Amino acid sequence: MATLAWMWASSLWAGAATAAEPLPEIGTRMPDGTVYAGLSMTTGKPEFVRAAGETQPDGSIYAGISPDTNRALYTTPRDAPVPMSWTRAQYYCGSLSAHGHHDWRLPSATELAVLFGNRADIGGFNLTGLIDNRPGYYWTSLAVTDSTAWGQRFNDGYHDDFSKQRGSLLRCVR
Repeated sequence: MATLAWMWASSLWAGAATAAEPLPEIGTRMPDGTVYAGLSMTTGKPEFVRAAGETQPDGSIYAGISPDTNRALYTTPRDAPVPMSWTRAQYYCGSLSAHGHHDWRLPSATELAVLFGNRADIGGFNLTGLIDNRPGYYWTSLAVTDSTAWGQRFNDGYHDDFSKQRGSLLRCVR
C-alpha cells in the first residue's frame, strides 16, 4: 500500500517543480493518506511518507520516523498511568512489556519532538500543559546534568531541562 501510494504521489508531483504546479506544503496529507515530506536529499524528488497515528495490529501506534535512526517509531497508545521521576520513567519504559514487545524506552529529545509534531494524529496526550496545577512536561531520555533532564510541554511545545526528581508525564517508544 505504501509503495503504491508513494508511486501515485510521486507521479502526481513528478513535474510539480514549476510555478504552475507548486508542491504541497511539507506535512500536507495527501488524498491517499500519505504525507508530503519535502524533497529527497538524495534524489531531489518529492517524498511521501506514511501518516502518523495508525494503530498497528499489535495495538501500538505508528508515530512517524525517528530522526535518530531514520526508522519507523512506535509509541504506546496512552501515557504511563501516573507522573514519574526521570529515573522511575526510564525504569518504567525499560521494563514495560506491552503489545508483544519488550524494547520500550523513553524517547530521545528529537523523537519526542516527532511525537509532539504528530500529537493530534497519535492522540491521548495531555494537552493542558498542567499536572496538578503545575506545568506538565513529557520526559525525554536526555540527561542534561546529574540532577536535570530534558522535557517538553505538549500544549505549546515549550521545552527545557528540569529536576529529575519532578513527577512528569511519559510516553514510551520503540
